[in-house]
Amino acid sequence: MDEYEQSWDLAGDAGVLNLTVKNNKIFYDEYPDALARLYSSLTSHGGNYLVASAKPGFEFIGEGSPTHVGGASHGGLHKQDSLVPMIVTGTDSSPKHLRMIDLKDWILTLID
Repeated sequence: MDEYEQSWDLAGDAGVLNLTVKNNKIFYDEYPDALARLYSSLTSHGGNYLVASAKPGFEFIGEGSPTHVGGASHGGLHKQDSLVPMIVTGTDSSPKHLRMIDLKDWILTLID
């Protein structure tokens, strides 16, 4: 189980994602929510895929895609490419977790 209450069966080297596993609890460090993000990448479409994440400070670019000097790769798994600043005023509440996927429900509670 990870900090987001998601359960996983792990096989292989957890160090590839810099995961720490203690007492059946998974802790993320450099790659926030990496297991869910990889799972969604690999199951979003039918077929066989290879998932790659650029080294922090670098990005993959292609014809017609914008570049971001110093990194900020879209879809990069590293926290440098995943965590974004956000300032919110006028409330003492906060989302359950600081993931993009949790923001929608929290924002909806603010406008109700």
